[in-house]
Amino acid sequence: MKKSMIWSGVIGVFVLSASSANADILPTNDPGIFSPFDHAQVEVVWVSSDAGYTGELQWVDTGLESSPETLWTNKSASRDQSYALSRLFSAGERIDFRYEVIVGGIDAFSMGLENDWAQFSVDASDPLNVIVGVEDIRYPRGDMDHNDAIFRVSFSQAAVPAPGAVALLGLGGLLASGRRR
Repeated sequence: MKKSMIWSGVIGVFVLSASSANADILPTNDPGIFSPFDHAQVEVVWVSSDAGYTGELQWVDTGLESSPETLWTNKSASRDQSYALSRLFSAGERIDFRYEVIVGGIDAFSMGLENDWAQFSVDASDPLNVIVGVEDIRYPRGDMDHNDAIFRVSFSQAAVPAPGAVALLGLGGLLASGRRR
């Protein structure tokens, strides 16, 4: 009787410690990146990689249902290489990325999928320069160092002409076309 109670206690402590260790690693927040203002231009800048596998960093345009746009691989990108995303973003609009392991282990992770959140580490302490780290081995097998692909997402304000300036340009065009006749 006493032996079974001791074993039950030992097993209970082991199960409790194992479950709490895993709970510390699971992400509790969406790693999504959101535009801090309207008319935001977004530039993705490669920082570094320390990975054995080869992976592709891809931008997923949440406004389109097309396939992701590949920016570069972690083996071909060079430090400070940049890529300007092809459109402007509204305040609060989500900017999602996907990382696909193409040589080594085959897998893919998306910031937009809750089951993949553990693969991304996001530092948005500077909302204009968000740092993203990627773990290329699916949780819980990976080392969770998030250094297999590291990139920065930089936001800047696009120059948007004031409505009055657009009206003046249109009026100038009308006057110029009238003189040519």
